[in-house]
Amino acid sequence: MRALRTVPAFAAALVLVVMTAVTAAQTPEAVRAAATPPVTDLDDGSYRLGPGDTIEIKFMSNPELNELVVIRPDGRISMPLVGELLVANSTIAELATRLSTAYVDILKTPSATIQVRDFANRRVFVGGEVARPGVLPLSGRQTALSAVMEAGGFRGSAARDEILVIRKGNEDEPRVLRLAAKGQDGKAPEAAKFALQPLDVVLVTESGVARTNRAIDQYVRQMIPISLTWLFGNTVGLD
Repeated sequence: MRALRTVPAFAAALVLVVMTAVTAAQTPEAVRAAATPPVTDLDDGSYRLGPGDTIEIKFMSNPELNELVVIRPDGRISMPLVGELLVANSTIAELATRLSTAYVDILKTPSATIQVRDFANRRVFVGGEVARPGVLPLSGRQTALSAVMEAGGFRGSAARDEILVIRKGNEDEPRVLRLAAKGQDGKAPEAAKFALQPLDVVLVTESGVARTNRAIDQYVRQMIPISLTWLFGNTVGLD
């Protein structure tokens, strides 16, 4: 999987890789940890909260602080005793840590559990050289390749060696990822393992296109429904 570098208007599409450190003492635990594949913030499959999501927050030792809240358009929620918290684009684990930190000087046991009760934007867009481009509901765990198949599969003119996924990154900057659509050495292709997130854009380019960014510009600007165009304000470029 490779990230394409975007033009300055989008900033660099960087993938933060969490590397497992190998300790000097080669214990069995260290050996297993060293063999663990790196996890990135783009492909770990963790759901990230967004505006409109309804979340239930429960404190084990202080039920009077329990809240059922809807994340506001500005990405924040209001909590008793601590006030405003920015929660959009956080995973459940990250929010739990943030809450514990916020209440550490107030509660004896500040641990909290979070559940998403309603998802606001459980959909993805599939475009380009597929039989039925459009918006698809995102139910359960869906991969980039399965979304293409649900959209009717590749057209005869499609480039079948890779699938592009455009995803909202930090500060609402889109990130463009290339996923191999063909497996090697009997292994499943990247596109068959890459879990989609709400509002992802899955794009299949035309075979023989001279410049990939021309296809991205065409489909993102002309074919994505208006409800998703807020993700992309400028043309994505490729050297």
